[in-house]
Amino acid sequence: MKRLLRLFSKSPTDLLSQGDRHMASDCYFEARTCYENALQRSAGDASAVAIKTTLQERITCANDKLAERNIQEAGFAFDRGEISKAADHLELVKTLTYDAKLLEKAEELRQQFSIPEENHAVAAPVASHSCGSCSQGSDGSAEDSSLSHEALAPLEYYELLIRQLPDDQYLRYSALGENFAYAYLAASHDSHQDALNGYELCVDKIPGDIYWCEKGKVLHRLGRITEAEHAFRSAAEFNRLNAFAWLNLALLLQEGHRVQDIQPVLDTMVSEGLFPDLARLMRADVQVALGDQDGAIELYVELLSSSVKQSAAEKLHELLIEMGRHNDAAVIFKKYMGKCCH
Repeated sequence: MKRLLRLFSKSPTDLLSQGDRHMASDCYFEARTCYENALQRSAGDASAVAIKTTLQERITCANDKLAERNIQEAGFAFDRGEISKAADHLELVKTLTYDAKLLEKAEELRQQFSIPEENHAVAAPVASHSCGSCSQGSDGSAEDSSLSHEALAPLEYYELLIRQLPDDQYLRYSALGENFAYAYLAASHDSHQDALNGYELCVDKIPGDIYWCEKGKVLHRLGRITEAEHAFRSAAEFNRLNAFAWLNLALLLQEGHRVQDIQPVLDTMVSEGLFPDLARLMRADVQVALGDQDGAIELYVELLSSSVKQSAAEKLHELLIEMGRHNDAAVIFKKYMGKCCH
């Protein structure tokens, strides 16, 4: 029972794994949010030094990915003749990263586009760590994460957020109108009631699966679990191939310790190709919760060559340690966890 509660609770380790799943899906903003929440939950715990270091590393890696995306967006904006918008994206890069190569690339684009340097002082990047493969810099804090959106107008920041979605979803979300965009932004800032009110304003103007999925995410954060589950299931009924509806439903069931209920959801995700690697990773977690350690190890090993290999390696390493298989755990650590893998 203790293992079950650990697996299906929002501990710093769980949030770390959830963030890694978002990173694997190129949802860098959502990943950073998970890492920052985990860091806050581990604050004051002197025994959590290792995970705090890992979280700081992940936060910086997520910020570096967001910086890369802003460099890309700056190029797109310049191609459209939107020089001011390109400048905003390049300024935002400076608030996200200490990485010398990324900063150099941003500066090269600035000079290429003949964009003048801003006169105002630029805020320091939002976080940093000691992982030389990701960035260089001094200690940072997750409390400065709000800096990442202040340089952009609301609708431009919405564009940045949805750029993290898969291409097909990005195209859908980019055509939903301003009311939805402002509701989505409110949700991203945890203005829950504003988000719910905003989604109601456009309920008749957007696809049902998106409406129910986004509403369900807000309800979940508010702790209105029954309503959130209904929303996610409604989203899946509207569009069986909406991967985010199924993923959010799976996360809700996992959090609620509902081991039996989650299994058909994960089966659907795997069979339909909806974040299948994430679903298989969660399926391995279920095997652990059910006491099937050998079955879980087999699944984790299979996932070491997948898009979620880092999370799989960490979970496998932990399980092997608990089973007393220290030599096997050492091999996994050396091969998959000895360096930053993002």
